[in-house]
Parts: sequence; C-alpha cells; structure tokens
Amino acid sequence: MVPAPGEPAAVANDPGKPHSLFHALAALAKRTRWLRGLLESHNHDGVYASLAHNHDDRYYTKTEIDTRRTTWAAYKAGAPSPPNGVSVQFTAPASGSYLLEGRAVWQHWGAIHWRREFKVDGDSIYVDTRLIDAVSDGVDLAGSWADQTVISLAAGVHTVSYIITAQVIWGGAPFLGHSMVKVTML
Repeated sequence: MVPAPGEPAAVANDPGKPHSLFHALAALAKRTRWLRGLLESHNHDGVYASLAHNHDDRYYTKTEIDTRRTTWAAYKAGAPSPPNGVSVQFTAPASGSYLLEGRAVWQHWGAIHWRREFKVDGDSIYVDTRLIDAVSDGVDLAGSWADQTVISLAAGVHTVSYIITAQVIWGGAPFLGHSMVKVTML
C-alpha cells in the first residue's frame, strides 16, 4: 500500500496498520477529493463493521425476489414429445392474466397433421391442428411454431406444458427441434 503524503510508510507486519481494500482506498482518497468525501461519509474506523450493522433490510431476500418474479420459462433441446412435452412449474404470485407462449422448430416431408397444445395443471386449454402438405414426394418442409394464448390463473403453484404431436397422412419423418414454453404475468 502506498502511503498518502505526510503519512509514515506502513510496514507490512505492523498490527496497528490493517491492510485491506478499504484502507488502501482511504489512502488513495487522501489524494483524490471526490473519493475522500465518499469514504469519509461512511464510518469504518474499526477493522470490521459492528454486529449491529445490517444491510439486509435494504436488499431483497430470495423469497421477495421469487415473489416479484413475473416470467418463467423452460427450454428443451429436442422434441416436446407427448405426453409431457416441455413444461415449466412455477408459483403464480397473484391471481390474474398470464400469457402462455410456446415455440418449436419442425421439419418433415409428405403430409402431416401437426397438433400443438397447452396444458395447465393437466387440463388442455389450447389446441390447434394444422395440415402441412408437401404436395410432392421428396420435398422437405421446415418451419417453426409460435403459439400463444392468455389465460386467467389463481395464485399458487401451476405446471404449464407445451405439447406437439405429429400424425403422418403420407410421407413421414416428422422432426421437432428445440422447443420452449414461457409464462408471463400480465
């Protein structure tokens, strides 16, 4: 540590001269006017803060952060296959409207009925089925699904699932890639 002008040189093993980041900054503050005011307004004459010194009430606890959280999501590398698909379990902090969003990439050749579904606590609340037909043999089609719906949920623990199934009409090789489900409190 470099002593401030006019201060005797500190000896590394001098027990009367604590070597800490605070004390190094204090020495620097004697040379730097803006830092001096900042540090002098915060009393650290002792080596450590007293036991009564408590910052906990100034910061959120983990429980408070979890309570204030408004978005929950889950991601799955690969197909959100039945019966569970990709799902997220969360605690809704309050009753109200929630936006459910599901995303997945897909690819196939031939004609496929793609069925996408949201389930909340095991109950189906949204279903959409689309026929995608390649019209000619040997043509690969690819795309992505982006489904969303708004529902009303009560406060408490819920599980939201996004499930995609493929029913082959002709052709085949339906493939689902990365998928996710997201819940946002509105």
